[in-house]
Amino acid sequence: MVCSDGVLAPVRRLAWQALAAGALWIAFAGHAATTPAVPAPPPRFDWSGPADAMAAAALGPLRGAAEVGVWHDGQTRFGAARNRVAESPIQALFEVGSISKVFTALLLAQAVERGDMALDDTLGGLLNGSPALAPALPAPVAAITLRQLVTHTSCLPRLPADFRHNSDPANPYLRYDRPRLWQALADARLPQSPPCAGAYSNLGFAVLGELLAQRNGKPWAVLVHERITGPLGMQDTVQSLGDKAPRLAAPHEGETPVSVWEFDAFAGAGALRSTTADMLVLSRALLAGARGPLGPAAERLFTPLADHDGGQIGYAIMLRERDGLRTWLHGGGTGGFRSVWLLAPDRGEAVIALVGNARAAQQDVMTPLLKQRYPVPPGQPATDATVLAPYEGVYRVSPAVALSLAMVDGQLQARPTGGVFEPLQVLGPDAFTQPATGRQFRLERNTEGRPTVLHYTRFGARLTATRSEEPVLGLVPPQAQGVLAPYLGRYRLRGGNVLDVQAEDGRLQVRLGSQPRFTVYPLPGQPDRFAYDAIRAELEFERYPSGKVRAVVLHQNGRFRAPRLEP
Repeated sequence: MVCSDGVLAPVRRLAWQALAAGALWIAFAGHAATTPAVPAPPPRFDWSGPADAMAAAALGPLRGAAEVGVWHDGQTRFGAARNRVAESPIQALFEVGSISKVFTALLLAQAVERGDMALDDTLGGLLNGSPALAPALPAPVAAITLRQLVTHTSCLPRLPADFRHNSDPANPYLRYDRPRLWQALADARLPQSPPCAGAYSNLGFAVLGELLAQRNGKPWAVLVHERITGPLGMQDTVQSLGDKAPRLAAPHEGETPVSVWEFDAFAGAGALRSTTADMLVLSRALLAGARGPLGPAAERLFTPLADHDGGQIGYAIMLRERDGLRTWLHGGGTGGFRSVWLLAPDRGEAVIALVGNARAAQQDVMTPLLKQRYPVPPGQPATDATVLAPYEGVYRVSPAVALSLAMVDGQLQARPTGGVFEPLQVLGPDAFTQPATGRQFRLERNTEGRPTVLHYTRFGARLTATRSEEPVLGLVPPQAQGVLAPYLGRYRLRGGNVLDVQAEDGRLQVRLGSQPRFTVYPLPGQPDRFAYDAIRAELEFERYPSGKVRAVVLHQNGRFRAPRLEP
């Protein structure tokens, strides 16, 4: 994602940027780490546990509201939690963010089932010569298929290059209209001819939503109502709130109330609001398969179509599988909401969690449930420093995702990008386990006997990481508020983008414009210098002779200085 001034924002594949994927976080649980740790979920946090306890665990200590719906053993259960907000009726509406993509994908599955469209239809075939699209598409873009759009393999970027031009950081999708969308598509320059390895693209789903709308001569939201929510009786699943506005849960980012998000051309990527009751109606309809109210399109939705982030992806929805046990899932996030959705077709079960705070840790809902479905064996304490020292280092999966192994407090521990160090247990030669998180690790050695490749599995996702020579971050303990206080504030980059620096749980959290916050870590031996691990970037704070911080320099493909904005 590139800002208008050329400064690279967090890399595209991060899962918890705006309109998050809800895919890699299942594998790495916190690799984008914009959320503070929350208390461990209650012991009964499982499929049959109290729904109120699940909602409380989803919200943690954060301000706002959370609601959870569970379909288990043929029964529906609902739970709710509220922290420091006015009481509101149960079955509040929440922005579901990228779960909206599943509705767009279901519309496509229905169209394919009817024979109106085919997965191998190309953008060139559908759009070139159309009055909706004035400029012709470049050949690689014209070659993109509907299959590639719905599986994030189209090679399109996460967002258009001009996305932040004239945008409102508090409501970033509002002003992006259809003419801009089609122009952005015509201007897109792909890294290669499609398909590409799965790389999450809100742009791709905006295009898919508008293609469906154009094909049918109706707005995307009307199609969703006519073909999905209306027939299923999901009266609380809408794009425009209308008279339902008083029922919308208040959005927050940490302790701060924030704006709701409105959508124009990007509606198909993240515009819907819904309730836990409505989402369970959809869940049950999908679990019923071809014999249910959605017919064969429901079964088609779950057809694996491509590899994606260590697992597979169907029509937008992510698959995790181990030993023949399948779990389908998706997540979502907007400026003030987080959502997670999980379906277990073998048992006909579903969970939906909706939270009115963008700092919510979605894994606190999913991890306990997925641990039950995909348990890992315990090992022995990893404490022999002489034997374990060769494993220390950074193992990178992609430019955005890595795992760090280090001896911490006398134990070999692992930290995913943006996460925290947690102890490993020895399972066997070059093999480790983390029963508390569901992670397992297996390392390969090179011809010199040095561990260089790490194979990682979690909840059915499988990823491979290669040793990098970059420094291990996160070894410096969380710092006192007084140590971090001089850095806190807002800094303006050339071009107008603002870096907002705050502190959470002893770490600096930095947000660029409307993006989520990312943790930065102090670099040992380099005063006033911090590094991201979600992207290849560092921050260097400048001080006046008096010691007061006056500016910050972003080191990332260049040097970008941002003077401090005084209150």
